[in-house]
Amino acid sequence: MGHIESLRAIAALMVLCFHLLSFEGINGKLIANDSILEYSKFGAQGVELFYLISGFVIYFSLSKADFTLQMYPKYLLKRFLRIFPPFWGVVLLICLIALIWKGIYPYSFEQIVQNATLTIDLFGTSDWLNPIFATLKVEFLFYLLIGFLAVFMRKSPYFYAVICFSALGSTYFFHTIDIIHNIPFFLLGIACSEIYQSKNKELNYSLIAASLLLLGFIFPLEDLIVALLGVCFILWIKVHGKWIEWIGQFSYSLYLTHGLSIGLFLLFFKNEKYFNLNSWVAFLLAFIVALGCAFLYYRIIEKKAIRWSKGVKY
Repeated sequence: MGHIESLRAIAALMVLCFHLLSFEGINGKLIANDSILEYSKFGAQGVELFYLISGFVIYFSLSKADFTLQMYPKYLLKRFLRIFPPFWGVVLLICLIALIWKGIYPYSFEQIVQNATLTIDLFGTSDWLNPIFATLKVEFLFYLLIGFLAVFMRKSPYFYAVICFSALGSTYFFHTIDIIHNIPFFLLGIACSEIYQSKNKELNYSLIAASLLLLGFIFPLEDLIVALLGVCFILWIKVHGKWIEWIGQFSYSLYLTHGLSIGLFLLFFKNEKYFNLNSWVAFLLAFIVALGCAFLYYRIIEKKAIRWSKGVKY
């Protein structure tokens, strides 16, 4: 599904542009334009777009595999191998760069372990090495839950409706909890997966409508807009293109590494001590550097994780 790769690329590029446009270094903001900064907040919703894509892809694959509860351990192993090795590689890079850098080492062993196991919020005693790691926690919690719930959701439209609409209802009352807060995006992806396979269309269009209504009622406008566009791009406006699909292939590496690559680049090239480039030149070069570093990371690290994950059959 090339259009899903394209959508992954769009989500990753949204997050990249958001972090570049909102970057603030020792010389102040990279882009000091309030109007641009106001619109750049839509880029942060690339994270929610990733959740929507995950809902679609994971539920689609479980449906195609005729998933049963006996397959759950191998399913978890498959997701673990796909997500954690590239993630651990970035954690290691952050720790090594901090070790090489002059000054007192900033991270404790406890903090590193809690980051590597995505348990920072569980213990509440350390900070994330990179705030985007918190979104991986949400993603993996979804994997844990949907692998179990999908067994029952696939038994009948009744079970499917009860589980999905109950989950959606919980968002109204408990949306301050991050995994629950993001349920509507995952549900939109799941509903799109069913419609894409021509299953229970009326029920799933109702689920999409209810999810969008809830987003419009208690979420910021940009969440609703991005969610609606995500549904349209999956079901009707199928974007294809060699370059956008190419970026989609290493979108996970781009998501993981862009904070590190653009941070290091701008530290040297948007700094009066070294090279203080024009802001827009620095933006463009940092954008290119982020893509280049992500592609290298994909070729060296992520492709191995993909191969290991594909080796697990269920």
